[in-house]
Amino acid sequence: MIEIDGSIGEGGGQVLRTALSVACVLQKPVRVFNIRKGRDPPGLKAQHLAVCRLLASIANGKMNGAEMGSTEIIFEPGEIMGGEYAFDIGTAGSCTLLLQAALPVLLHAKKESAIAITGGTHVRAAPTFDYFAEVFLPAARKFGVSEECRVKMIRAGFYPKGGGSVELCVTPSKLRGAALQPQKNEHVLYSIVSSGLPPHVAKREEEKLKEMLAGRNIGGKISAENAMSPGNAVTLWSECIGASSLGEIGKPAEKVADEACEKFLSEEKGGNVDSHLADQLLLYAALADGKSSYYTGKFTTHLTTNAAVLSAMTGRNIILGEEGKIEVV
Repeated sequence: MIEIDGSIGEGGGQVLRTALSVACVLQKPVRVFNIRKGRDPPGLKAQHLAVCRLLASIANGKMNGAEMGSTEIIFEPGEIMGGEYAFDIGTAGSCTLLLQAALPVLLHAKKESAIAITGGTHVRAAPTFDYFAEVFLPAARKFGVSEECRVKMIRAGFYPKGGGSVELCVTPSKLRGAALQPQKNEHVLYSIVSSGLPPHVAKREEEKLKEMLAGRNIGGKISAENAMSPGNAVTLWSECIGASSLGEIGKPAEKVADEACEKFLSEEKGGNVDSHLADQLLLYAALADGKSSYYTGKFTTHLTTNAAVLSAMTGRNIILGEEGKIEVV
């Protein structure tokens, strides 16, 4: 049994998600202890339990300790068959975080899969749906994820009610190492998703984006959604660089767009992969056959934590080198 200290590094829910996903792929039982030890309150919350239950369903797994507030869980994965799955988080918890936990597992299933998740599509501390679809998934394809893997949003979901719906179709794929090369792309795309707000809000955001990125080849779309809660999100991307910002009560539309642009431009200066994607791709590089390398602007605590967990579980040598270079050998 693999033993993982959940308080390692950043010590958040990411340790649990990575540990369970990799355990399913390796077909090895794992014990995760000290889960979210430094948080207040510590232990599993609804979002983390959702990951546990989803992966147990996908991998025919057995669990011990999967309950609210638990600081330890033992997970024993079974055979990954594939097929159709439907899961309701029950809150505005992030659909994309669950998709990111499920995808590497379903890539190793015996047949194609389709997974539908209900929850939040554009929420705090998680990739927006647009980032998942336009930045993460295309980047994951560079590591061998089939072009036939497709995702779509059926309905947007914002905090606090959630109720959003996404569907992911997964074709079993063999992961391979990749050396991502720097790319200079003047074309920047955007997605503005809005629900329950006057149309001028999204229009003002669009105008601010074009002002901030003047001189760039910029294009995108505004989507008026009918979500259960009012909400607004701006996502920008170019190749493997992406950023987003969420609207809030009392936050001007121009501020939302300005935040997204500042994050995007900051990430663009650093490497060929943004700092969040650098973290998200590490699991694929660690599970792939062959070496991988890419560059990012900064090493986040999420990245260093993920590197420690993946190295311990897979035995791969993960090198966080100078000038933002990441190597998996």
